[in-house]
Amino acid sequence: MVKKSKLWKAPLCQALRTFAGSVGLTALCMLATLGLLGLDQGETEMPQAEPVSAPVPPVRREAPGDQYVVPLGQAFGIKLFTDGVIVASLSDIYTASGVCCPAAEAGLKPGDYLLEANGMEIQSNQALARYIGKSQGEPVVFRVRRGDEDFEACVTPVFGEGSFKTGMWVRDSAAGVGTLSFYDPKTGGFGGLGHGICDADAGNVMSLKSGEPAAITLCGIIRGLPDRPGQLRGYFASDEALGSLWDNNETGVYGTLDQPPQGEPVLVMEKETVRSGPVKILASIDPSGPKLYDGEIRRVNGGDQPTKNLVLKVTDARLLEMTGGIVQGMSGAPILQDGKLCGAVTHVFTDDPTMGYGIFAETMVEQGRAIAQTEEAKTQDAA
Repeated sequence: MVKKSKLWKAPLCQALRTFAGSVGLTALCMLATLGLLGLDQGETEMPQAEPVSAPVPPVRREAPGDQYVVPLGQAFGIKLFTDGVIVASLSDIYTASGVCCPAAEAGLKPGDYLLEANGMEIQSNQALARYIGKSQGEPVVFRVRRGDEDFEACVTPVFGEGSFKTGMWVRDSAAGVGTLSFYDPKTGGFGGLGHGICDADAGNVMSLKSGEPAAITLCGIIRGLPDRPGQLRGYFASDEALGSLWDNNETGVYGTLDQPPQGEPVLVMEKETVRSGPVKILASIDPSGPKLYDGEIRRVNGGDQPTKNLVLKVTDARLLEMTGGIVQGMSGAPILQDGKLCGAVTHVFTDDPTMGYGIFAETMVEQGRAIAQTEEAKTQDAA
Protein backbone atom coordinates (compact mmCIF):
# COMPACT_ATOMS: atom_id res chain seq x y z
CA MET A 1 0.00 0.00 0.00
CA VAL A 2 1.46 3.34 -1.00
CA LYS A 3 0.93 6.29 1.29
CA LYS A 4 -0.80 9.33 -0.17
CA SER A 5 1.17 12.36 1.00
CA LYS A 6 -0.50 15.70 1.73
CA LEU A 7 0.64 18.49 -0.52
CA TRP A 8 2.38 21.49 0.97
CA LYS A 9 -0.30 24.03 1.76
CA ALA A 10 1.83 27.14 1.09
CA PRO A 11 1.38 28.39 -2.50
CA LEU A 12 4.45 27.73 -4.63
CA CYS A 13 5.60 29.10 -7.94
CA GLN A 14 4.75 27.67 -11.33
CA ALA A 15 8.03 25.77 -11.64
CA LEU A 16 7.14 23.50 -8.73
CA ARG A 17 4.57 21.76 -10.88
CA THR A 18 7.33 20.78 -13.28
CA PHE A 19 9.29 19.28 -10.39
CA ALA A 20 6.24 17.35 -9.21
CA GLY A 21 6.02 15.60 -12.55
CA SER A 22 9.63 14.46 -12.48
CA VAL A 23 10.04 13.42 -8.84
CA GLY A 24 6.53 12.76 -7.62
CA LEU A 25 4.05 13.60 -4.91
CA THR A 26 6.18 12.19 -2.13
CA ALA A 27 8.97 14.55 -3.10
CA LEU A 28 6.64 17.54 -2.87
CA CYS A 29 5.64 16.45 0.60
CA MET A 30 9.29 16.19 1.58
CA LEU A 31 9.97 19.67 0.21
CA ALA A 32 7.75 21.02 2.95
CA THR A 33 8.71 18.63 5.75
CA LEU A 34 12.27 17.53 5.14
CA GLY A 35 13.82 19.72 7.80
CA LEU A 36 11.46 18.63 10.58
CA LEU A 37 12.65 15.07 11.04
CA GLY A 38 14.53 13.11 13.65
CA LEU A 39 14.62 15.83 16.32
CA ASP A 40 15.39 16.02 19.98
CA GLN A 41 12.74 17.77 22.06
CA GLY A 42 13.10 21.54 21.87
CA GLU A 43 14.85 21.82 18.52
CA THR A 44 13.95 21.40 14.87
CA GLU A 45 16.15 19.98 12.15
CA MET A 46 16.62 22.13 9.12
CA PRO A 47 16.11 21.44 5.40
CA GLN A 48 18.69 21.78 2.54
CA ALA A 49 20.84 24.41 -0.95
CA GLU A 50 23.26 25.61 -5.04
CA PRO A 51 26.89 26.42 -5.68
CA VAL A 52 28.30 29.90 -6.04
CA SER A 53 31.47 31.78 -5.25
CA ALA A 54 31.55 33.21 -1.75
CA PRO A 55 32.49 36.76 -0.69
CA VAL A 56 35.07 35.64 1.87
CA PRO A 57 38.42 37.43 2.30
CA PRO A 58 41.51 35.42 1.34
CA VAL A 59 43.45 33.74 4.11
CA ARG A 60 47.21 33.27 4.10
CA ARG A 61 48.24 29.64 3.67
CA GLU A 62 50.03 28.67 6.85
CA ALA A 63 51.70 25.33 6.15
CA PRO A 64 51.78 22.50 3.60
CA GLY A 65 49.03 19.96 4.20
CA ASP A 66 46.59 22.41 5.77
CA GLN A 67 42.97 21.85 4.70
CA TYR A 68 41.53 24.50 2.40
CA VAL A 69 38.03 24.59 0.94
CA VAL A 70 35.80 27.18 -0.75
CA PRO A 71 32.87 28.29 1.47
CA LEU A 72 29.62 28.42 -0.51
CA GLY A 73 26.51 29.40 1.44
CA GLN A 74 24.18 29.10 -1.56
CA ALA A 75 20.67 27.66 -1.44
CA PHE A 76 20.27 24.45 -3.46
CA GLY A 77 17.74 21.72 -4.04
CA ILE A 78 18.16 18.00 -3.39
CA LYS A 79 16.50 15.07 -5.12
CA LEU A 80 17.17 11.76 -3.37
CA PHE A 81 16.09 8.23 -4.29
CA THR A 82 16.37 5.44 -1.76
CA ASP A 83 17.94 2.00 -2.03
CA GLY A 84 14.75 -0.03 -2.42
CA VAL A 85 11.70 1.43 -0.68
CA ILE A 86 11.47 2.44 2.95
CA VAL A 87 8.63 1.33 5.22
CA ALA A 88 7.36 4.68 6.49
CA SER A 89 4.62 3.30 8.74
CA LEU A 90 2.24 0.37 9.27
CA SER A 91 -1.55 0.36 9.52
CA ASP A 92 -4.40 -2.05 10.05
CA ILE A 93 -6.52 -3.37 7.16
CA TYR A 94 -10.23 -4.04 7.55
CA THR A 95 -11.19 -7.33 5.90
CA ALA A 96 -14.32 -9.50 5.83
CA SER A 97 -12.82 -11.69 8.55
CA GLY A 98 -11.50 -8.93 10.82
CA VAL A 99 -8.73 -6.38 11.27
CA CYS A 100 -5.09 -7.28 10.61
CA CYS A 101 -1.71 -5.97 9.46
CA PRO A 102 0.18 -8.64 7.47
CA ALA A 103 3.40 -6.60 7.40
CA ALA A 104 3.49 -6.22 11.19
CA GLU A 105 2.63 -9.91 11.65
CA ALA A 106 5.66 -10.76 9.46
CA GLY A 107 7.91 -8.71 11.73
CA LEU A 108 8.41 -5.63 9.54
CA LYS A 109 8.95 -2.26 11.24
CA PRO A 110 8.97 1.41 10.19
CA GLY A 111 12.42 2.28 8.89
CA ASP A 112 13.00 -1.11 7.23
CA TYR A 113 14.19 -1.06 3.62
CA LEU A 114 12.53 -3.49 1.21
CA LEU A 115 15.09 -4.40 -1.45
CA GLU A 116 13.51 -7.37 -3.28
CA ALA A 117 10.10 -9.02 -3.63
CA ASN A 118 10.18 -12.73 -4.52
CA GLY A 119 13.74 -12.29 -5.79
CA MET A 120 13.00 -9.24 -7.97
CA GLU A 121 14.53 -5.83 -7.27
CA ILE A 122 11.98 -3.26 -6.10
CA GLN A 123 12.33 -0.24 -8.38
CA SER A 124 9.77 2.11 -6.85
CA ASN A 125 6.85 2.36 -4.47
CA GLN A 126 4.42 2.39 -7.42
CA ALA A 127 5.94 -0.82 -8.79
CA LEU A 128 5.60 -2.50 -5.40
CA ALA A 129 1.98 -1.39 -5.04
CA ARG A 130 1.13 -2.84 -8.46
CA TYR A 131 2.89 -6.12 -7.63
CA ILE A 132 1.04 -6.54 -4.33
CA GLY A 133 -2.26 -5.60 -5.97
CA LYS A 134 -1.83 -8.44 -8.49
CA SER A 135 -0.67 -10.99 -5.90
CA GLN A 136 -4.11 -12.56 -5.44
CA GLY A 137 -3.17 -13.16 -1.81
CA GLU A 138 -0.09 -15.27 -2.57
CA PRO A 139 2.78 -14.82 -0.05
CA VAL A 140 5.50 -12.32 -0.98
CA VAL A 141 9.01 -12.94 0.33
CA PHE A 142 10.86 -9.66 0.88
CA ARG A 143 14.57 -9.15 1.27
CA VAL A 144 14.78 -6.57 4.03
CA ARG A 145 17.58 -4.37 5.34
CA ARG A 146 17.38 -3.16 8.92
CA GLY A 147 20.47 -1.24 9.93
CA ASP A 148 23.43 -3.46 9.01
CA GLU A 149 21.33 -6.64 8.93
CA ASP A 150 19.74 -8.23 5.83
CA PHE A 151 16.99 -10.83 6.30
CA GLU A 152 13.86 -12.26 4.66
CA ALA A 153 10.26 -11.64 5.70
CA CYS A 154 7.25 -13.44 4.23
CA VAL A 155 4.14 -11.25 3.98
CA THR A 156 0.76 -12.57 2.87
CA PRO A 157 -1.44 -9.80 1.38
CA VAL A 158 -5.09 -9.74 2.38
CA PHE A 159 -8.11 -8.42 0.49
CA GLY A 160 -9.61 -5.34 2.06
CA GLU A 161 -11.02 -2.01 0.98
CA GLY A 162 -11.21 -3.14 -2.64
CA SER A 163 -7.74 -4.59 -3.27
CA PHE A 164 -4.95 -6.79 -1.89
CA LYS A 165 -2.85 -4.97 0.72
CA THR A 166 -0.07 -5.62 3.21
CA GLY A 167 -0.58 -2.76 5.67
CA MET A 168 2.63 -0.92 4.69
CA TRP A 169 3.02 2.73 3.75
CA VAL A 170 6.19 3.04 1.71
CA ARG A 171 8.19 5.73 -0.09
CA ASP A 172 11.17 5.76 -2.44
CA SER A 173 12.24 9.41 -2.74
CA ALA A 174 12.63 12.73 -0.99
CA ALA A 175 13.33 16.31 -1.99
CA GLY A 176 14.06 19.53 -0.21
CA VAL A 177 15.94 22.80 0.09
CA GLY A 178 19.08 23.58 2.06
CA THR A 179 22.52 25.19 1.85
CA LEU A 180 25.82 24.07 0.38
CA SER A 181 28.60 24.37 2.95
CA PHE A 182 31.81 24.09 0.93
CA TYR A 183 33.53 22.92 -2.24
CA ASP A 184 36.75 20.93 -1.77
CA PRO A 185 39.26 21.55 -4.62
CA LYS A 186 41.27 18.54 -3.44
CA THR A 187 38.48 16.06 -4.23
CA GLY A 188 36.18 18.03 -6.53
CA GLY A 189 33.38 17.30 -4.08
CA PHE A 190 30.98 19.34 -1.95
CA GLY A 191 29.42 19.02 1.47
CA GLY A 192 26.09 20.43 2.59
CA LEU A 193 23.36 20.50 5.27
CA GLY A 194 25.47 19.36 8.22
CA HIS A 195 22.86 16.70 9.00
CA GLY A 196 21.37 13.78 7.11
CA ILE A 197 18.10 13.74 5.17
CA CYS A 198 15.74 11.69 7.32
CA ASP A 199 12.50 9.94 6.51
CA ALA A 200 9.46 11.97 7.53
CA ASP A 201 7.79 9.11 9.41
CA ALA A 202 10.52 6.64 10.40
CA GLY A 203 12.92 9.43 11.42
CA ASN A 204 16.11 7.61 10.37
CA VAL A 205 18.68 8.80 7.81
CA MET A 206 17.53 7.67 4.37
CA SER A 207 19.67 5.14 2.50
CA LEU A 208 20.89 6.68 -0.76
CA LYS A 209 20.58 4.81 -4.05
CA SER A 210 20.99 7.86 -6.26
CA GLY A 211 20.43 11.57 -6.08
CA GLU A 212 21.42 14.95 -7.38
CA PRO A 213 21.86 18.57 -6.34
CA ALA A 214 19.69 20.97 -8.30
CA ALA A 215 19.36 24.72 -8.84
CA ILE A 216 16.77 26.35 -6.61
CA THR A 217 15.09 29.74 -6.82
CA LEU A 218 14.13 31.30 -3.50
CA CYS A 219 10.80 33.09 -3.62
CA GLY A 220 9.88 33.96 -0.05
CA ILE A 221 10.54 33.66 3.66
CA ILE A 222 8.30 32.45 6.47
CA ARG A 223 9.74 34.30 9.46
CA GLY A 224 10.63 32.21 12.48
CA LEU A 225 8.82 32.70 15.80
CA PRO A 226 9.06 30.86 19.14
CA ASP A 227 7.62 27.35 18.66
CA ARG A 228 6.97 28.17 14.97
CA PRO A 229 10.17 27.55 12.99
CA GLY A 230 10.57 29.73 9.91
CA GLN A 231 11.29 28.56 6.40
CA LEU A 232 12.92 29.59 3.16
CA ARG A 233 10.44 29.05 0.35
CA GLY A 234 11.65 28.10 -3.10
CA TYR A 235 11.18 26.00 -6.19
CA PHE A 236 13.38 23.94 -8.47
CA ALA A 237 14.60 26.22 -11.24
CA SER A 238 15.20 23.51 -13.85
CA ASP A 239 15.15 19.77 -14.46
CA GLU A 240 18.91 19.72 -15.03
CA ALA A 241 21.13 18.40 -12.24
CA LEU A 242 24.11 20.36 -10.94
CA GLY A 243 26.02 17.13 -10.29
CA SER A 244 25.43 13.93 -8.36
CA LEU A 245 25.19 12.81 -4.73
CA TRP A 246 27.72 10.43 -3.22
CA ASP A 247 26.31 9.93 0.26
CA ASN A 248 23.69 10.94 2.80
CA ASN A 249 24.70 10.39 6.42
CA GLU A 250 24.25 11.96 9.84
CA THR A 251 26.87 14.66 9.14
CA GLY A 252 25.36 15.89 5.86
CA VAL A 253 25.07 15.21 2.14
CA TYR A 254 28.12 14.87 -0.08
CA GLY A 255 28.61 14.77 -3.82
CA THR A 256 30.22 16.28 -6.88
CA LEU A 257 29.40 19.33 -9.00
CA ASP A 258 29.59 19.40 -12.80
CA GLN A 259 30.84 23.01 -12.72
CA PRO A 260 33.32 23.73 -9.90
CA PRO A 261 32.34 27.01 -8.21
CA GLN A 262 34.75 29.92 -8.17
CA GLY A 263 35.94 31.40 -4.91
CA GLU A 264 38.91 31.92 -2.64
CA PRO A 265 39.76 28.85 -0.52
CA VAL A 266 39.94 29.40 3.23
CA LEU A 267 41.54 27.37 5.97
CA VAL A 268 39.43 24.76 7.77
CA MET A 269 39.81 25.24 11.51
CA GLU A 270 40.79 22.28 13.66
CA LYS A 271 38.08 21.35 16.12
CA GLU A 272 40.29 22.11 19.09
CA THR A 273 40.86 25.70 17.99
CA VAL A 274 37.18 26.68 17.57
CA ARG A 275 36.15 28.91 20.49
CA SER A 276 33.26 30.98 21.79
CA GLY A 277 33.00 34.44 20.28
CA PRO A 278 31.96 36.41 17.17
CA VAL A 279 31.50 34.63 13.83
CA LYS A 280 30.15 35.30 10.35
CA ILE A 281 27.35 33.19 8.86
CA LEU A 282 27.37 32.90 5.05
CA ALA A 283 23.79 32.33 3.95
CA SER A 284 21.34 32.82 1.07
CA ILE A 285 17.90 34.07 2.03
CA ASP A 286 16.84 35.61 -1.30
CA PRO A 287 17.69 35.33 -5.02
CA SER A 288 20.65 37.76 -4.67
CA GLY A 289 22.82 34.93 -3.31
CA PRO A 290 25.00 34.42 -0.24
CA LYS A 291 25.85 37.24 2.15
CA LEU A 292 27.76 37.41 5.43
CA TYR A 293 25.75 37.94 8.62
CA ASP A 294 26.94 38.43 12.20
CA GLY A 295 26.58 35.68 14.76
CA GLU A 296 28.16 34.41 17.94
CA ILE A 297 29.26 31.00 19.17
CA ARG A 298 27.89 30.76 22.70
CA ARG A 299 29.29 27.35 23.54
CA VAL A 300 31.56 24.68 22.03
CA ASN A 301 30.34 21.19 22.94
CA GLY A 302 33.47 19.37 21.76
CA GLY A 303 34.10 16.58 19.29
CA ASP A 304 32.78 13.60 21.26
CA GLN A 305 29.60 13.72 19.15
CA PRO A 306 29.43 13.93 15.35
CA THR A 307 27.00 16.87 15.19
CA LYS A 308 25.60 19.67 17.40
CA ASN A 309 29.13 20.75 18.31
CA LEU A 310 28.41 24.47 18.43
CA VAL A 311 25.66 26.50 20.11
CA LEU A 312 25.12 29.48 17.83
CA LYS A 313 23.23 32.77 18.19
CA VAL A 314 22.30 35.11 15.34
CA THR A 315 23.13 38.73 16.25
CA ASP A 316 22.81 40.44 12.85
CA ALA A 317 19.91 42.93 12.85
CA ARG A 318 19.33 42.45 9.10
CA LEU A 319 18.98 38.68 9.36
CA LEU A 320 16.83 38.91 12.49
CA GLU A 321 14.52 41.38 10.74
CA MET A 322 14.09 39.24 7.62
CA THR A 323 14.04 35.70 9.04
CA GLY A 324 13.75 35.96 12.83
CA GLY A 325 17.05 34.08 13.09
CA ILE A 326 17.75 30.58 11.80
CA VAL A 327 15.10 29.13 9.51
CA GLN A 328 14.57 25.87 7.66
CA GLY A 329 16.65 25.98 4.50
CA MET A 330 19.73 27.45 6.23
CA SER A 331 21.08 24.02 7.17
CA GLY A 332 24.66 23.90 5.94
CA ALA A 333 25.27 27.66 6.01
CA PRO A 334 29.03 28.09 6.58
CA ILE A 335 30.23 29.60 9.87
CA LEU A 336 33.50 31.57 9.69
CA GLN A 337 35.69 32.56 12.60
CA ASP A 338 38.72 34.83 12.03
CA GLY A 339 38.25 34.31 8.28
CA LYS A 340 38.50 30.52 8.61
CA LEU A 341 35.77 27.92 8.16
CA CYS A 342 34.88 26.58 11.61
CA GLY A 343 31.46 25.02 11.11
CA ALA A 344 28.04 24.92 9.48
CA VAL A 345 24.53 25.66 10.77
CA THR A 346 22.46 22.51 11.37
CA HIS A 347 19.46 23.11 13.68
CA VAL A 348 17.25 25.83 15.11
CA PHE A 349 15.93 25.89 18.67
CA THR A 350 12.15 25.81 18.39
CA ASP A 351 11.66 27.96 21.52
CA ASP A 352 14.18 30.58 20.35
CA PRO A 353 14.74 30.89 16.56
CA THR A 354 17.69 33.26 17.13
CA MET A 355 19.69 30.25 18.35
CA GLY A 356 20.65 26.86 17.00
CA TYR A 357 23.34 24.23 16.63
CA GLY A 358 26.29 23.88 14.30
CA ILE A 359 28.66 21.09 13.28
CA PHE A 360 32.46 21.33 13.09
CA ALA A 361 33.64 22.06 9.54
CA GLU A 362 36.58 19.72 10.05
CA THR A 363 34.17 16.82 10.62
CA MET A 364 32.37 17.50 7.33
CA VAL A 365 35.59 17.96 5.32
CA GLU A 366 37.07 14.74 6.69
CA GLN A 367 33.83 12.90 5.90
CA GLY A 368 33.75 14.33 2.39
CA ARG A 369 37.33 13.29 1.66
CA ALA A 370 36.79 9.77 2.99
CA ILE A 371 33.67 9.39 0.83
CA ALA A 372 35.55 10.75 -2.21
CA GLN A 373 38.24 8.10 -1.71
CA THR A 374 35.58 5.39 -1.59
CA GLU A 375 33.97 6.70 -4.79
CA GLU A 376 37.37 6.78 -6.52
CA ALA A 377 38.04 3.18 -5.48
CA LYS A 378 34.66 2.13 -6.91
CA THR A 379 35.51 3.81 -10.21
CA GLN A 380 38.88 2.06 -10.37
CA ASP A 381 37.29 -1.33 -9.59
CA ALA A 382 34.70 -0.78 -12.33
CA ALA A 383 37.46 0.07 -14.81
